[in-house]
Amino acid sequence: MRKGICLIAFSLLLALGAVMAQELPDTLISLEAVVIIGVEVPEQAYPIDDIHRLEIDVLPTKDIGELMRQIPNVNGIRKGGAVLDPVVRGFKYSQLNVQLNGGQKIEGGCPNRMDPATAHVDVDDIRALEVIKGPFALRYGPNFGGVVNMKTVQPLPQRVFGVNVGAMMGYESNWNGFKQRFSVDGGNDKVFFSLSGNMKKFRDYEDGNGKEVKSSFDRYNYTAQLGVSPIKNNYLILSYDRSYGRNVNFPALPMDEREDNTYMASLDYKAIKVSNTFTEFNAKFYISDVSHLMDNKERPFSDTVVAVSDIQARNYGFRMDGSFDFGENIFVFGTDYEHILKDGERNKTKILEPTMPSMKEDLWNDAQIQNNGLFVLYRRVFGKFTLDAAMRADFNRATSGELKLVKMGNEVYKDSDVESNYTNISASVGGQFHFSKKFVLKLALGRGVRSPDMSERFIMFLPVGYDNYDYLGNPQLKPEANNEIDLSAILTFAKAGTIEGGFFFSYVTDYITGMLVPESVARPQTTGVYGVKKFYNEDHVYLRGFELTYQTPKKYNWGIRARAACTRGINPEATKYIIENGEVTGTETVKNDPLPEIPPLEGAVDVYYRFFDGKLIPNINVRMVASQNQLSEAYMEEKSPGFILLNFNFSYEFNTYLKLTGGVSNILDKAYYEHLNRHIIGGKGNLYEPGRVFYLSVYFNI
Repeated sequence: MRKGICLIAFSLLLALGAVMAQELPDTLISLEAVVIIGVEVPEQAYPIDDIHRLEIDVLPTKDIGELMRQIPNVNGIRKGGAVLDPVVRGFKYSQLNVQLNGGQKIEGGCPNRMDPATAHVDVDDIRALEVIKGPFALRYGPNFGGVVNMKTVQPLPQRVFGVNVGAMMGYESNWNGFKQRFSVDGGNDKVFFSLSGNMKKFRDYEDGNGKEVKSSFDRYNYTAQLGVSPIKNNYLILSYDRSYGRNVNFPALPMDEREDNTYMASLDYKAIKVSNTFTEFNAKFYISDVSHLMDNKERPFSDTVVAVSDIQARNYGFRMDGSFDFGENIFVFGTDYEHILKDGERNKTKILEPTMPSMKEDLWNDAQIQNNGLFVLYRRVFGKFTLDAAMRADFNRATSGELKLVKMGNEVYKDSDVESNYTNISASVGGQFHFSKKFVLKLALGRGVRSPDMSERFIMFLPVGYDNYDYLGNPQLKPEANNEIDLSAILTFAKAGTIEGGFFFSYVTDYITGMLVPESVARPQTTGVYGVKKFYNEDHVYLRGFELTYQTPKKYNWGIRARAACTRGINPEATKYIIENGEVTGTETVKNDPLPEIPPLEGAVDVYYRFFDGKLIPNINVRMVASQNQLSEAYMEEKSPGFILLNFNFSYEFNTYLKLTGGVSNILDKAYYEHLNRHIIGGKGNLYEPGRVFYLSVYFNI
């Protein structure tokens, strides 16, 4: 019934738009472009990749992690139908600084990261996705392997009062998936606002073999933003977002998401042109609160033990900075603060022993991490050479209740040494040399230090890693440091196009990984795992790789985009645990063992043409992924086969008010899986990607 009402209402909006397209004047005119929420970064010596709204509209993306696969050397770990966990140049989890609008942090609830930060932001709210690779951008908080900045749609001041209404409805076959969006924004030069809501309902998909994959999910959210500009060049925006996840299936995890309720709020202030020297001031205050409920009721082993986990995660803080122009020297001074709180437990009920009480186990025990940061940025232009430098100090403190597990009145494990304090120094320097309009050379060197995260410090007996072990947190872990060098170049030819490529090398010290502990110290609590690993600091590992892109000149109606990228990671000395009959029977040292979960060599080519002055743009995409033969022996990583995909998409803009996008992904219905896809729980099968998908979306705007 509700779906029918939505379809009728949307049809009426389309009909109204077709009439009004010829009658409405363009009255909603934005003032001079000003990004109020967050900061805009000028061209830098380190690599920055962007995906903008027009590119997002033509893709069948259901979440931000899936969208990030469009960026060279960026991939995602799939555990279910949606919510891919980002991987950038082999760095993942808290090695990446993932944030919303240049400062807001989100702490997910699930220990197995079924809800990373990207899961709590709807992809249809994104106006641009920015990925800053390497440990160089230090104004956003501690930065180890890169920054993922999710920039959402924001209200803007208008010259004259006006109201804009937008709507979107989309459908994807295979999933039988529907998505909808509705938005209202407007205002004048003093008061401006934005209201929006999204809904996504997707069912199980079929892979290229015709096999159904348990991957359904329901997600909803709404956002309200109010901006004021009481004084010229001063802007204040209050934002509030509520998001909900229901019955989100993760066949590659021990549990499914039964319910997720998240709220986020932020207050942003920006002042520009404060004085001739004081050019800009930015401040952000934020809070995010995640309530996450998950269970194993749809797992094969739930007929013996039903487990329900309930987790609360909160993150609040602020960041502020000021920009100063002293002629040839530009400085940015700033500070930020982040406070993470996490608590949760797992309740186990034995079905065959109904008279026995449920057993409660702590996943986290009132764990807290606080981080205070101070940073300074410097820029100077020397003719054709631009110098950028940055330095950052972080003061990190962490504590928790006792890490303790008690079963049947007996103490199974206990660790009372739960406090730690660290001072971390990060720095970067880079330069751009513009030899000519055709050739630019860039070099960046940086050291980024991060303190251990919640799981690495405080997790209790959960299989949170790639391998089949329970993991224990280690409150006394040392911070991990990434020492990286990036060298890149840009060649631009007026008739031939632009070629951009670069290489990087990362030397990671105090690398955080897991080490098996004796059963006398800790016995596994999860059925089927080989033992218990405790996080510890390895000596060092290193990663290296490249990215290469090509784009034809945009002055032509036809165009070609091409990209290729690859990363390799090596652990000079890893420990392999020998497994016999499901038990660890010995160890073996592996020299120069590849790091696990590193995507293989990948390339893609897009060919498109602009018809009717760019109103109709069809695009053919070929994606080529090599087999991954660089496998971690220590982690018993398995080879993944290569594959080639053929995709098609198009956009047709009828007028200012009506746009149609669609396409076909995996046209040949290829059965394939990505190297980073996890195995399906309860068997040895791989989690395959969707087969052929037809999709269509209609965008309406008045």
